[in-house]
Amino acid sequence: MKISTLLLLFLIFCRFSFSQNTTSRLRIESGGSIYFNFNSMEKYKDGLSYGNWTKATVYFIDTTALGVSSGAVWVLDVKASTALINGDAGHTLSLNTIEMQSSGTDPLAVYNGPIVLTNSDNQHLVQNGTQTAPGTSTVNITFHCGKSLTVPNNLLGKQPDYYFVDIILTLKPQ
Repeated sequence: MKISTLLLLFLIFCRFSFSQNTTSRLRIESGGSIYFNFNSMEKYKDGLSYGNWTKATVYFIDTTALGVSSGAVWVLDVKASTALINGDAGHTLSLNTIEMQSSGTDPLAVYNGPIVLTNSDNQHLVQNGTQTAPGTSTVNITFHCGKSLTVPNNLLGKQPDYYFVDIILTLKPQ
């Protein structure tokens, strides 16, 4: 008798846990690639900033068998794919050379920044984003390179090279 009761509770729990359906889409509208061109002593010294360079739209909705879940929120995480910014000639730069901050159209979301680029998970660029219809929530990302907003990251004395790093944005339930 006890085995049947435990099995029944397990099946009800599984059915309930699979009845939710989270749909999320992150679409990069513009600014999918960014190039920092340091071609003057002033840019080496002061760094570069590209305001609202990347524009992304978010679609996030969480439904249950009863309709739309009212408490679900989303988070947009950012991280680098490598531990360093690599150069074509074999030179490297620290990831903290790049800092980011976010802004957007969701009035209840928390837009973070400036934050230093790392290769760690769960670095929140946006938190507490509300559920949205397709294309109605926009996130803008501003990039700073060699411009010390949170940590010293001046480029004076660094080796000239063509540096590159992939930045990963992840949209997920919070």
